[in-house]
Amino acid sequence: MTADAIENRIPRRAWLVLGVASAAVVLTMFDATFVTLAFPEIETAFDDTSRAVLAWVSTGFFVATAGLMLVAGRLADRLGARRVFVAGLIIYGVGAVAVACAPWAWWLLSARAVQGAGAASLAPVSLAMALPEFPTSRRSSAIAAWAVVGALSAVAAPTSGAVVVDVLGWRGPFVVLAAGAGVMVVLAVRVLRPDGRAKRVRIDWVGVPLTIAAAGGSALLVGQGPRWGWGAAPTLATLLVLAAVVPSLVWWSLRLGERALFDVGLFRHRAYAAGCAASVLTQVGFFCFLFPSPLFFTSVWGYSVLAAGFTLALQQVSAAVVGMPVGRLADRVGPGRVVFVGGLIAAASLWTFALRVGPEPAFATVVLPLFLIMGIGMMMNGSISTSAALHGLPDEALPRAGAAYYVTRRLGSGLGVAAAVAILGDRTGPDALDRYRVVWVVAGAAYLASGLSILWWRSEPVRKA
Repeated sequence: MTADAIENRIPRRAWLVLGVASAAVVLTMFDATFVTLAFPEIETAFDDTSRAVLAWVSTGFFVATAGLMLVAGRLADRLGARRVFVAGLIIYGVGAVAVACAPWAWWLLSARAVQGAGAASLAPVSLAMALPEFPTSRRSSAIAAWAVVGALSAVAAPTSGAVVVDVLGWRGPFVVLAAGAGVMVVLAVRVLRPDGRAKRVRIDWVGVPLTIAAAGGSALLVGQGPRWGWGAAPTLATLLVLAAVVPSLVWWSLRLGERALFDVGLFRHRAYAAGCAASVLTQVGFFCFLFPSPLFFTSVWGYSVLAAGFTLALQQVSAAVVGMPVGRLADRVGPGRVVFVGGLIAAASLWTFALRVGPEPAFATVVLPLFLIMGIGMMMNGSISTSAALHGLPDEALPRAGAAYYVTRRLGSGLGVAAAVAILGDRTGPDALDRYRVVWVVAGAAYLASGLSILWWRSEPVRKA
């Protein structure tokens, strides 16, 4: 075996750690799906509470997660990634148990916010724990494997969630999620390396409320803005707060430098800045496509909800199949090139779908080939943008870098949903076909912009593994 092969060999322990990290993706993926499936029964159980209030079952979780991710990333820097990850799982599990026991709506919504606070540490900290276990030249493969688990979870979650809700009622999924968090705590304690001594570093007490207000307020705006209306008083009030908070956060962070909770200096790394930009645009494109598509299949083509779910799962299946080869390709040629080509493939398939789709179902000739191709492009562009962003950063910067990266991704997903809602308006059924086409064109444009944005970064040649 050559010296290069020995240097780039992935140890068995690395895959074990990645398995624990990937389990966090499974947990959050199932959470989102379970809540969507359980929501009709939640409305029935709390019929004295309006839908607008109960929508905070999702919105409150989203705002708490986005608002606390940067705090979790910085805590991992100081206390250790393992400690913060395990604490996040415990908080999430306690919140899930509280949701399952909720007797009143305010209890339910508060418990979901607790779950969101726990979830804030899972995705960014899990990658920060896993990536240092891999040789630098093989980290795209690790991220691709992590994304494959997410794709397979997206396929499995709707069916399993429907069974759980049907058998156990709306409280059942949260019992399952709490049990999953408990199992993950045991695995994390057994598999992950113990953290060293906590670092004694001054806490940025000014940055904490500013960061929570900026990230949480942005999440609130993209999540609730379409429901409130862009000229409504709550929307304008949120915009006013953000107009004051965001510049203050940037000014304060620049003044404090690396000691700041929000490390603006990370964006001086061209690869990181380009990867974050590409990822935001990817999320805009993906959710702009995904959010209205089930409605199209059910209201225009007359599919059942189950058939629409299986149709959309085609993308995830093809993404899962090509995930590991795509990761190895990114290790060999560099993640930037893969993100660029993936953006072109996703954009071309979305635009072709928009041109060829009609009022009558055309599964075999339109949906099947284009969705399979679309899944390949989305995997190349979406998962490898994570590798592009974190490429070359020192291991000690990964927790806070991952947290800032995932805040931008979550905001991008909200912007994608908001764009789809704005384009569709109140139109539905066959009369909305032209609007759906516009949505898919916009989604393709976002993917194209994602691929082009990565060209701003020219990576150094990657040594072949």
